[in-house]
Amino acid sequence: MTKTNPGIVRHNNEGTMTTPKKTAVILCTCSGIISSRIDWDQVQSLLASHPAHPLFKVDELACGADNLVELAQWLRQEQPDRLVVAACSPREHETTFRKLMSDAGLNPWFMQMVNVREQVAWVTEDPQQATLKAARMLSAALYRVQRHEPLHERLVPVRTDVAVIGAGPAGQQAALTLARAGRQVTLIEREPFIGGLPVRFEELFPNMDCGPCLLEPLMGDLLHGPESSHVNLLTLSEVTEVTGSFGNWNLKVRQKPRYINPDLCIGCMICAEVCPQKRLNSWNCGGELSAVDVPFAGTLPNLPHIQHDSCLKLQGQECDACLTECPVEGALDFSDKLREHAIQAGAIIIATGAVEQQSIPPLFNRASNLHTAYSFERLLAMNGPTGGELLTTGGTAPVAIAIVHCAGSLDDNEAAYCSGTCCRAALKYAHLAAGKLEGATITRLVREQSLPGIEAGRQLRNDHSRVVRYAGPDDLTVIGSGADQKIVCAASGEEIAAEMIVLMRPLLPGAGTDQAARLLELDTDEAGFIAQLHALSASCSTSLKGVYLAGSCRGPGDIREAFASATAAAGHALSELVEGRDLVVDPQVAVVDAERCSGCKTCIQVCPYKAISWHEQHKVAEVADILCRGCGTCVAACPAGAITGHGFSREILRAELEGVLS
Repeated sequence: MTKTNPGIVRHNNEGTMTTPKKTAVILCTCSGIISSRIDWDQVQSLLASHPAHPLFKVDELACGADNLVELAQWLRQEQPDRLVVAACSPREHETTFRKLMSDAGLNPWFMQMVNVREQVAWVTEDPQQATLKAARMLSAALYRVQRHEPLHERLVPVRTDVAVIGAGPAGQQAALTLARAGRQVTLIEREPFIGGLPVRFEELFPNMDCGPCLLEPLMGDLLHGPESSHVNLLTLSEVTEVTGSFGNWNLKVRQKPRYINPDLCIGCMICAEVCPQKRLNSWNCGGELSAVDVPFAGTLPNLPHIQHDSCLKLQGQECDACLTECPVEGALDFSDKLREHAIQAGAIIIATGAVEQQSIPPLFNRASNLHTAYSFERLLAMNGPTGGELLTTGGTAPVAIAIVHCAGSLDDNEAAYCSGTCCRAALKYAHLAAGKLEGATITRLVREQSLPGIEAGRQLRNDHSRVVRYAGPDDLTVIGSGADQKIVCAASGEEIAAEMIVLMRPLLPGAGTDQAARLLELDTDEAGFIAQLHALSASCSTSLKGVYLAGSCRGPGDIREAFASATAAAGHALSELVEGRDLVVDPQVAVVDAERCSGCKTCIQVCPYKAISWHEQHKVAEVADILCRGCGTCVAACPAGAITGHGFSREILRAELEGVLS
């Protein structure tokens, strides 16, 4: 290697130099894995005249427990100012060697790792080339580490309470998991009831489990079980503002009035029976509700809800029917008002779910007896609009049902993605319809079919429906009406009897997903679902630390995925928010030089972790170290050079480059 001036280590902008710091170097053989390609004796010889005058120690396995004890003793004896470790990936053992520094009484941020295993020994076959390459990388680290500054971790007290947005299966599972661990949970739900979509599904694929039966124990525990004291349920509520950061979130929640006193109401529903005013039952896709009512039998909490716009009394008209007949004085509360709640939490779990696209494709605009998957689901349910009977609009049982897969999915004009659960639901509908309509013809028109898993395979083998393949949305035409209605498939030239048609429409982000993403400034994918930090390794995390995802707000999924992801999200919160343990803030973050900040706000726009905000009073950008992950995007983007990355300053990087090129 080319020799350099022995005074070169630290440079200021003028290029002057300062005296190098005493630097120790640990050379790990990794039990021969590294030393089989790299000659550590030759490396020491090449660096003998290095300006940093390194003090070397070769170790057979530096990360071993006994070895670390000996290395700590060596460091205490030598008392170096800096340490360079040539070993494996920092991702694997950087924390190990930082702890070694602490154990030796040294600042752990005065350490630099060089990955000579993965980046040299494993990829450079020629031992001589590997040795020279390792020497240059060590030279760079020796130059670099001289510019390291003494950093210190900051401890921040955190709240261990958690806010969960959405009370479907995922939200309930997350809330109950946290409550069982003794955490206080605020469960926020837009609807007047909990359970999401599956509580309205009478049977669930693949084993035809009863949806309400499956969820009732979970809902019962949330409302009345031992853990219920840890859960604050807010129905008819939505989050309107979020401020703060991981460990210390502040949420504003607006709760609409129910006009029912939950402490007094006994859920007898006499008020619904005597109410003279009716409204459309949108939850049932048919039928009527009274102005004061529950959406369907079995709704929890077992409390009616007065729909403001339908109630005669709330519209200023004379009507006391419900008040007159209610057996509990004070249960009906027409003085109920809109409430604002201030919620404090250490973490937020978003569980806003997914909903079916309800609009009808133009192809089927003129079709009769047409259902989306959800409306067909309610038609099948015993507490649905027809009491579970499969009936046409004329009140008769259909003799032919056509179930159209991918009715809007895999379509660039609607949803270019596969919704994942539709094929399983279609197979369930075919099974249930066959059981209710003896002798009826059931046809599934399939474009693509996604039915993984043992249970799906079993159901597929027992499927009694016909399967007709079609090529795409332009391949189908609806002709006729009523009992004579048919779907013509151009690909096969076949006319399929379809007195009743069920469209498997795409799944879209649930109500509240867009608002949650906007309030928290979270990225969404092209379909509007909240972007995961990593689709494989961090599917329940977001780019914002302390905000986790559960269920189908991440993308279409079934109830099994909802439970699993909710448990995982709760696990993240439990492991990162521990009672009595302060949050450790990594000091390798970006910092803004207020005097140089020009106020262009470029950094705010490019920060992927939403860690930078604008201080209106001081007119300067500010970095929240608790959110910053030290990625350096803002450092590179700042046109004024006003942002520095601790541990990765321009001076440090220049010194490292000089070490490579020397």
